[in-house]
Amino acid sequence: MRRFCTSLVTFAVCAVVVSCAPPSRDKQTKPGEPSPYLLVFAGDADGADSDFLAVIDLRADSPDFGKAIATLPTGMKSSMPHHMEYAMPPVGELLFLNAHHHEMSMLLDVSNPRALRVAKTFTPPPPLRFPHDYSRTPKATRLVGFLRSEGKSIDPAETVTPGNYGGIAEYSADGVLLRQAMAGNASGKPVRPYAFALLPEIDRLVVTSAPMMEDVSADVLQIYRYSDFTLLKTIDLPAGKLADGRQVEGSQRAGFGPRVLADGSVFLNSYGCTFYRLSEIGSDHPRLDAFFALDTPPPPKPGSMRGSCGIPVVFGHYWINPVGQLHTVLVLDVASPASPREVFRLPTPNTFNPHWLARDRQSNRLVLSAELGGEEGFFILRFDEQTGRLSFDPAFKGEGQTGYVTLKNQSWPHGSSGPAWGHAALFLPQSR
Repeated sequence: MRRFCTSLVTFAVCAVVVSCAPPSRDKQTKPGEPSPYLLVFAGDADGADSDFLAVIDLRADSPDFGKAIATLPTGMKSSMPHHMEYAMPPVGELLFLNAHHHEMSMLLDVSNPRALRVAKTFTPPPPLRFPHDYSRTPKATRLVGFLRSEGKSIDPAETVTPGNYGGIAEYSADGVLLRQAMAGNASGKPVRPYAFALLPEIDRLVVTSAPMMEDVSADVLQIYRYSDFTLLKTIDLPAGKLADGRQVEGSQRAGFGPRVLADGSVFLNSYGCTFYRLSEIGSDHPRLDAFFALDTPPPPKPGSMRGSCGIPVVFGHYWINPVGQLHTVLVLDVASPASPREVFRLPTPNTFNPHWLARDRQSNRLVLSAELGGEEGFFILRFDEQTGRLSFDPAFKGEGQTGYVTLKNQSWPHGSSGPAWGHAALFLPQSR
């Protein structure tokens, strides 16, 4: 961690101040009204200035509509602002998020959107490294996936150091480490814990494995006994097939977003764009079914992955999934989890590679972000739960594009630091 000392000292000073904005609170949002703000963890485009958190006004009747009304510099440069929790936590709780390159987890107080405050930071518990995802449990603790640990990878093709397998940990709501476990290797490759699906009623935790900056990872999912973090099963992900029966090579790569469905099964996508269902999870012989794969372009170069199926959202009995390399958002009907079917696709511009999706719990809106192309803004979508159709929210017209909120040409409240990009975003309610 020595290489990050200067930035972390700066951040420690910054964390005790609130965001740059007028010291005011907004009127309460009425029940049923859409959330008025969008929270973005933004990266400074040229790396010359600090990365920062930004609050963008989404109220159509506001003079600041589409503009950043508050920012909070982190004191870290080129930190790779990355994942937040996938949903805003309940009132009174802090939001977990991370600056991936700096291996820094942050706990953010969002009780006043105009006065954001970092309440605490923490670095990985040895020997774990590189936190990625956070998932809230019913008892308000957070599950955290760490992609690596100290040491070399079992696979000599890995070029990053450290490159050893990752692990999982659980933290209290105020960021105190409670326990941790190592994920190990599988099929000669390191397991890199990515995302979680918790089933507390049967004492099971499902964890996927995917790389970030790493070259190799095991294409598996793991099942733990949640109560004591004992690893029970490691299951290989098979490649998916097209409707004509042809297998899509590489479509099993990187298990991604597992979600618990109403019937207690876990549905998930791989980054390579095969869809799976895990059932009988509490038994000695869990069942993994591979459904169809999407017909995506082959990997552009050896070692890279196809598809780019990103972070999904479950909305009613629909599974909504960004697909980066197809420049689309896919909607599946999973009312019958054993037989999912495609019902809709919403195309995005070819310069926008959809990746992150999060729902506004107060409306039918979703926020869509990109990766590796298009991260200079976000699309606000509307979802029709009766038909399964998505549309771009016509209230937003950033850069002349329907549904678009741009990070370009913003006047940042903390100062003129220039263009920025964003990877993850969440809808933010009024002062809480």
